[in-house]
Amino acid sequence: MPTRPHRPPRHPSRFRDAPAGVLREAIDEAGGVEVFAIGDVDREGFVHALEISCRGTEDAVPALLTRPRAGQVVIHNHPSGLLRPSAADFQLAHQYGDEGVGVVIVDSDVTRATWVVEPAVREDQPVDRDRLVAFFEEDLPRILPGCEDRPGQLALALDIADVLEVGGVRIAEAGTGTGKSLAYLVPAVLWAQANQGKVAIATYTIHLQSQLLNADIPLMRRAGLDVKAALIKGRNNYVCRRKLGEALGDSGDDGDLLRRIAGWAEAAGEGTRQQFGEALHPDLWERIESDGHQTLRARCPHYNSCFYYDARRRAAASDVLLLNHALLLADLVIKAEGGGGVVPRYDRVILDEGHHLEDAATSATSAALTQRAVRRAIRPLLDTPRRKGALHRLRRGPLGQDPGVAQALGGLTGELAELSDKVESRFVEVDALGLGQERQLRITDQLRRTPRWPPLKVSLENLAGSLEQGTRRIGDVYERLDRRKLDLKEVQPVLDVQRALDRLTRHAQQARTMLADDGHSCRWIERRGRGMRAVPVLRSAPIEIGGLLARLLFTPLTSVAVTSATLRVAGRFDHWLSRHGVEPGQASCSTYESPFDYTRQALLGLPRDLPDPTAAGWAEQVGDTVARLVRTSRGSAFVLCTSYRLVDQLAARLRAEDGGPPVLAQGEGSREQLLQRYLTAPGSVLVGTDSFWEGVSVVGDDLRLVVIPRLPFRVPTEPVSQARYERLEAQGRDPFRELSLPQAILKLRQGFGRLIRTTRDSGAVVVLDRRLHDRWYGRLFLRSLPPARRVVGPTRRVDEALEHFFGQEGYPPTRG
Repeated sequence: MPTRPHRPPRHPSRFRDAPAGVLREAIDEAGGVEVFAIGDVDREGFVHALEISCRGTEDAVPALLTRPRAGQVVIHNHPSGLLRPSAADFQLAHQYGDEGVGVVIVDSDVTRATWVVEPAVREDQPVDRDRLVAFFEEDLPRILPGCEDRPGQLALALDIADVLEVGGVRIAEAGTGTGKSLAYLVPAVLWAQANQGKVAIATYTIHLQSQLLNADIPLMRRAGLDVKAALIKGRNNYVCRRKLGEALGDSGDDGDLLRRIAGWAEAAGEGTRQQFGEALHPDLWERIESDGHQTLRARCPHYNSCFYYDARRRAAASDVLLLNHALLLADLVIKAEGGGGVVPRYDRVILDEGHHLEDAATSATSAALTQRAVRRAIRPLLDTPRRKGALHRLRRGPLGQDPGVAQALGGLTGELAELSDKVESRFVEVDALGLGQERQLRITDQLRRTPRWPPLKVSLENLAGSLEQGTRRIGDVYERLDRRKLDLKEVQPVLDVQRALDRLTRHAQQARTMLADDGHSCRWIERRGRGMRAVPVLRSAPIEIGGLLARLLFTPLTSVAVTSATLRVAGRFDHWLSRHGVEPGQASCSTYESPFDYTRQALLGLPRDLPDPTAAGWAEQVGDTVARLVRTSRGSAFVLCTSYRLVDQLAARLRAEDGGPPVLAQGEGSREQLLQRYLTAPGSVLVGTDSFWEGVSVVGDDLRLVVIPRLPFRVPTEPVSQARYERLEAQGRDPFRELSLPQAILKLRQGFGRLIRTTRDSGAVVVLDRRLHDRWYGRLFLRSLPPARRVVGPTRRVDEALEHFFGQEGYPPTRG
């Protein structure tokens, strides 16, 4: 790879603040031995990001667990503070210098550094266009004889290659059947391999992640691309070997189960909760899960065999990182705050299912507080019938012999038990004063002007004060603990105190947030659950996320590509751009049309003689109409509803038909279970709501008809939606035109997209909502749908058209 000489700047250490802090923390936690890291160097010659790799030993230089690439630096500290290179340092310099990798020695404070060898500066390499074109025009047809021609796929792949090379933001709507997953995976892998870099690929659903990992990437390998991919999971999915050992030593009634887990862990592959397969109680899992608040990092004796860090090392050696939107956003937030993040370094991102990005960002930046969360924060500190708590173990251990620690611990057990009782009573007050007979209450300026607010405010203040008092008491203990002198066997109680402090601090902040009035957040109280199990939850979420996404994602990263089958409204990207903080001139927007011949493959029925959805008797007439349509199609139908109530009504009406097809209704099993039952019972009808409007692919004659009784407007009863409506109104804008209508159009497009999945599929979509004909916005819905043959008129005419379509000679149509 071409490189050019590096011109080092004048600076004592040449470390940016964030990586310097990460390295200092790792050195401190290593307990006096060398720590090795691999760092990235920016154009100015500063280390701007790094990954801790391994610990040294007293008499040997370890093998790095991740191989550095040209332009990076291998960093390690000299505990003595003397920065003169040793023989081992010159050995490293000899080993890496010829490869363009630098070697740096630092002191333990990371304030001074000796750059033994300067790294070469990499010149970014372009994607091999000939190899890219050959993959789609030669390799795929070779391994998939008869594969469908997808003109938009190669065009999208070339555009993704451009944005990976040049940088910037690319917004790409790729119609159903374009083959967009391969269109972004192939250039991502080719760019990563050419530049020894990584591309993060984020999806919204597990279903698409599974498709990428288990279908698309194996297909690429069969076609001759040596793809290295890693599925990134949150840290709390992994077993911690050290904590598992601690739990075994204090197992109590869970001993048999913990021993089974330990036996499994000896031979486990990825070491995740999902891989274990057996259901585990949340309290037990918390005792053995990997946790960023409880890691010893390089000091841990299991560091080199840690499930989580092993996954990080595999990811660091990969070309593409597969993760979900939530984890990507969490990683970007941590890195923006100066932390090391939860995902190996990347500066190029591809976001699929981009129509969900606003919802994902809202969820990722929301907060909630419950009484159970407070109890969970405190519980590890206190004794239970099964095990002794961290405070008991601290008193009995060496740290408890320190007079200052003993004084701080005095009475704390009783105070925390009392705090738990206080918090319970505070939540009861909040529930009674805030909710009463309601299930939800937004905290607004209007509420603050009513007599209802002062007592509720006092209750919230008391809750926040109680949590802050508990935080101060736990913090007093934590500050007195000399963690540097701990034996590894004594460290877990200290980590339990640290985690309790972090959690309780966060809970106190959330309680205090409920009293704030900054104009940027929506705050509300809701009752979750039913009957005696119903509990109050204190929630907050940002009203706008565009600025946040601009700050975290679209501005700092070198390149971002966003794709989906549904990003445009009436042929324009304006709605998506405005909701996500992307200026029109900041992004290149492109459309890649579906390869499907909708005029031949699909019929769109638009009856106009049914009543308005708000009219009395609408559900009964719609039920009769749906039953007739299903008879005409001989089943094999999806009925996509906008509420569970309508699901129940229509499912009951269909089941009342003599000799009718099997009827499945959402709520009678998981989405996967219902879909499997649908596919194994020919001619079934599935009546569903939200989760069946998208992310479900049924090909061939198994799905002939999609019925949409009502336009999918989102009723703005959710607090965040209400707050966003009010914000737009306060700005003199129309929330229906700018929010509700575009959201409904995108969802209708998703629902239509369930029907045609290949060039050999055919069938009909029937939309029963007469507002498509009567209201001004109907034309925007229709303009946004694929160009299927349309039948508009009375229900009778639509029935006749469907009878002809399904009964015509040659149905289903074959590929022309």
